[in-house]
This record gives sequence, C-alpha cells and structure tokens, in this order.
Amino acid sequence: MTATASEQPRGWLAFSLGLALLLTACGPQAESHSCDGPASDHVMLIDRLRCSAIQVNIAEPVTLPFLRAPGTKVLLSGDGITNRAEVQSFNYDDTDLGTDGRAVSEADARKFALDGSLVDRAQRIYYPGTPHLFRRDRVLVIYAGDDRAVVTVLTRLLGNQFAGG
Repeated sequence: MTATASEQPRGWLAFSLGLALLLTACGPQAESHSCDGPASDHVMLIDRLRCSAIQVNIAEPVTLPFLRAPGTKVLLSGDGITNRAEVQSFNYDDTDLGTDGRAVSEADARKFALDGSLVDRAQRIYYPGTPHLFRRDRVLVIYAGDDRAVVTVLTRLLGNQFAGG
C-alpha cells in the first residue's frame, strides 16, 4: 500500500514527533527529590520547601566574596510566613567546585562566628535583620530576618543553625 501525497507528510510528521518525544524522554532530566527527610543540596532544599506548601520564587544569582560556592536568592511566601522572606542558598556541588563540596561548605561555615559575623574581622557582613545561618552537606543558607515560620522550616529541613540569632 502506498501513501498519497497528502497522507505522506502527516505520517512523517507523526513519526518525527514520536521520535522527538522518545529522545526527550531518554535524555538527561533535571533531578528532583522526594519530599521526605532533610535537604542536603540546593535542589533538594527547593523541592522540600515546595513540598511544605511554601511558595518558592527563584530570583537572581548571589555571590559573596568569602564563600566559594555560587548562591541564589530565593523568595519564600505562604504557609504561615508573614511577609515575603528572602533567603540566600549556596550550592556546594562537587562538579562545579572541582572538589568535595561537603568539605568546602564546612570550611566556608567556619568563616562565620557564632553571632553570624565573619571570623576575619577585616571583612564585614551586614544583615537587614537577625542573621540565621544553616548548613547541611552541600548547601549553606543565610536568612536575615525575624519570621519564626522561616526559621522553623529551615531548621526542619537543614537542622539547627550553626551561627546567628
């Protein structure tokens, strides 16, 4: 059986679309995580926040000269958060850093005094509110504010803060 001129393009189009879908399905996908347990990297933190019914808006990149990892400003709202809260999440990915991200995040966390200031007094960090610093595995998070709902969810996902108020 041969296709007429009008049937041939439709068959070819269907085949092309099917092939494209197959190739897309087999290609690399952004890894998402489940909603259970603590967050140990930036992607997992964002997933866990969203699972907590918190609205998460990814804003612009953030860099701090005393931290080796790239950061992202993340805006949080909803689920008991009184005003939109800004957190900065620093992603210590092994591949991006070319070394063990967990070790680098631990070394960067040691740059902070218990009150959230920098141990190296030659450098200063200014917070727009009470500093709360959290670290777990390959993520370091800074929240400068006084919303207990934000501190509570970050503590649940990342453990107790290592510095700040």
